Amino acid sequence: MSLPGRVGTGRWYSSLAILPLLALLAHGCAPMAVAPGPSRTPPHVPPAGRPRAGYDRRVDALAAADTAALRGHRIALDPGHGGFFRGSLGVNGLTEAEVNLGVALQLRGLLEARGAIVFMTRTDDRDFLTPADSTLRSDLIERTRLANAFAPELFVSIHHNADARGAHDVNETQTYYKLGDEGASLDAAQSVHRFLVRNLGIDKHRISPGNYYVLRSSDGAGLLTEASYLTNPDVESKLALAAKQRLEAEALYLGLAHYFALPRPEIVAFDARRTVYAAPDTVFGDIAAPVLIARITGAYDDARLTLDGALLDGRREGERMVWTPAMLAAGPHTATLVTRLSGAATSRTARLAFRIQRPVNRLRLTVMPGIATEIVPVRVEPVDAFGLLTSDSLQVRVGIGKSAARVAYDTTVFARGGVAWAYVRNDRRSGITVLAQVERGAAESAVLVVPARSMQPPIRVSGFARAMPGDSALRDAPGSDQVGAWINRDGFAVVDCDSFHLPTVPTLPGYRPWAQEVVSGDYLHAWPWPWPPRFTAVAGGALIGKRITLDADGGGEADGGTGAGGTRAANLNLEVARALAGFLAAAGAEVRMTREGDLSMSEVERVQTSEAFHADRFLRIGHRAEPPMLGYYFSSAGGKRWAESTRVTLAMLGLPAPKSAEDAQYPLQQTSCPALYVSVARIDAAASETRLAEPAAVRAEAYALYLGLAREWAGDAAWAADSITVRDADGRPAAGAAVTLGGSITLLTDQRGIVRYVRTESGPMDLDIVHPRVREHRVLLDSSTGVMVTGARRP
Repeated sequence: MSLPGRVGTGRWYSSLAILPLLALLAHGCAPMAVAPGPSRTPPHVPPAGRPRAGYDRRVDALAAADTAALRGHRIALDPGHGGFFRGSLGVNGLTEAEVNLGVALQLRGLLEARGAIVFMTRTDDRDFLTPADSTLRSDLIERTRLANAFAPELFVSIHHNADARGAHDVNETQTYYKLGDEGASLDAAQSVHRFLVRNLGIDKHRISPGNYYVLRSSDGAGLLTEASYLTNPDVESKLALAAKQRLEAEALYLGLAHYFALPRPEIVAFDARRTVYAAPDTVFGDIAAPVLIARITGAYDDARLTLDGALLDGRREGERMVWTPAMLAAGPHTATLVTRLSGAATSRTARLAFRIQRPVNRLRLTVMPGIATEIVPVRVEPVDAFGLLTSDSLQVRVGIGKSAARVAYDTTVFARGGVAWAYVRNDRRSGITVLAQVERGAAESAVLVVPARSMQPPIRVSGFARAMPGDSALRDAPGSDQVGAWINRDGFAVVDCDSFHLPTVPTLPGYRPWAQEVVSGDYLHAWPWPWPPRFTAVAGGALIGKRITLDADGGGEADGGTGAGGTRAANLNLEVARALAGFLAAAGAEVRMTREGDLSMSEVERVQTSEAFHADRFLRIGHRAEPPMLGYYFSSAGGKRWAESTRVTLAMLGLPAPKSAEDAQYPLQQTSCPALYVSVARIDAAASETRLAEPAAVRAEAYALYLGLAREWAGDAAWAADSITVRDADGRPAAGAAVTLGGSITLLTDQRGIVRYVRTESGPMDLDIVHPRVREHRVLLDSSTGVMVTGARRP
């Protein structure tokens, strides 16, 4: 494709001095074919079997277009590439940049002659690089900035494609519309695509949603055309002629004229008001929510309003639509409105931003579970008149006493994100009274009576958890600021004790226990938890808060490949994804699965799922009946780097490590984050199928992919592979033994009784082994390598 699907996420930071080194990554539609020489050969007759080049003649008359339909409409034309970024390159040296510009200039003349108002992102052979930022990202940012400043009704980006694998016998007309906009963007794409297909005459053609940077960054409707493949020499020979560029421009003109001639409603007003009859406003105070009102002209049968991403039902009153939202929280809100006349066209999208800004009405005081502790953690929440958290950051005074009248304010806390924490000591004999008041001295205050401590079960302990190494307070752990959590954002923890008065500490995503050990004889044994608990961040905290989309290839009717033994790759892929999701969640990442079961799912749905999740990485897992590979989209520097690090990780763990290669699968093109397709082994190979049928292989593959993802954010951490061997009392390998590292990562031993793993953080680590013939619990020190565990002989 001509525009990288993930521009801006590949971390292309370079200077102008090294721009030539980036050419193969940043140009355009696909890897460039190398021209045999500087001169261009004359057009030639295509050999038999090569797809039709098209561009023979226009079949629709220009006079048939409704010229009045274009008058006054604002259209932005973006001739892709230019300057340093040459785009696709034909075998005889024709560059995509010059063809795109030639077509766009011809199209501009056709549109302006019919009264359209046209803006072009470039009118000559230039790019938008600057000394401060010489990446393709900066070029595309500037294009979309210029186009959005023009406020077009439609953004049209013009491109010509190249085959990602370097083939010269491929040709297809492709039109992409803005992903998620099945309204105006799809309407325009359908009109333009129809006239491209009719008048260019290329046999293969398709319309697809596109998530290219220029489309997703466009404020309004947008489409991107890939009219043909410039790497096909027959197409190249034609597009070298100005007459054929004119033919393509005429086809685009006809499509645009058809689109603007379609009957469509128009949103002439869209605003928020305190009441239906009040004046429009953008800031609202002491009401639950404003009323949203739109005035719409023209016939329509559908008006779709989303408020903060959620669909909202409204009522129609003549030309007016009215929506009455339920109670809204304080802070900013955004509404979007689209109307449509089915069978015709969709209106332009109208957007509305407003803010709820309510004053603090009172303070709400609560405590963490287990208030009967010596130190009481008090949660202070400033709320408005409707009981909702305010968005204001406030200072709150907190004090204790035996009654509200005798409270001495002795601490001030800051309400970050609408919540503050204070810590007060509890008199176990009489209890305490806690009072909080807004620092500015207003009347907002609250009183909390904490009863006396009880020494009866359940007994609870509290204190600040420690982050190791360094022994500092553990702050902002995942989920630590949720109401009812056992640990808060400051690291203060409250847990129950068991019947032996030992604290039972829950697992903490993103962290593992810093195990304590004592030597007894020749063995290391775990000792009961010290208090307060100590944790170390898994992989140095590399995955905490990262968003990962896992896409199990296949599903439903798509088997993803089937082995001779009946193994269905779609199911195997899902099992690997599930295991990987568990590893990632334990490391503090947020995970979204594109499919949770054996369900059919389109490629577009997979991309939409990831985009709605705002993923940092997209990983597709497959075992197709084709050569294994680690695939990345050709223009994604981030994807290529990730593929290489994953290959190294697979090899380090003794797993098949296929080569990385360019791949043009739709999700790899269209996700806005780096994406990777991993197929470690093909399902139709007998040896691979046998190996993959073992649960140990599934979890080992998932673990390698987990380490590859952790590497994405772990920097240059020095991680070394190690192994644990498990045997029974008779010295036989314990195959299938569950080996749990640090209480969260569980691997299974192979037929030799071996598990390979990587120590991603320092500190003593719990090791638990469960097998019908072996049960063991130990602590691994940093110096522990090549550990062998032998089960005790049973009496």
